[in-house]
Amino acid sequence: MNLSKPATPIRNYAVGSVITALILLSPVVAFLMVIAAEMLTDLLMVGGTRAIFAVAAGSIGLVLSRRFWRRAEAVPQPEPEVVPGETSIAAAPM
Repeated sequence: MNLSKPATPIRNYAVGSVITALILLSPVVAFLMVIAAEMLTDLLMVGGTRAIFAVAAGSIGLVLSRRFWRRAEAVPQPEPEVVPGETSIAAAPM
């Protein structure tokens, strides 16, 4: 962030709007998390042991899929050097 330039008013309004939206939506997100936790506990109470194993298997699968199935990052490769007078097509004569 360059502090020598003054920030534009549009950027200030955008940042303020995002912060306001996060403040206003945080109770909704918290409420949905409580509902999800209640549903999970009800599932565990009704389902018993099978539900516990299903939740454990799903969470282990999620962790493994995130750890091992990442996208490969593209690594830039350097250009091959051309050496004058030598060819790399054929082997050197004996």
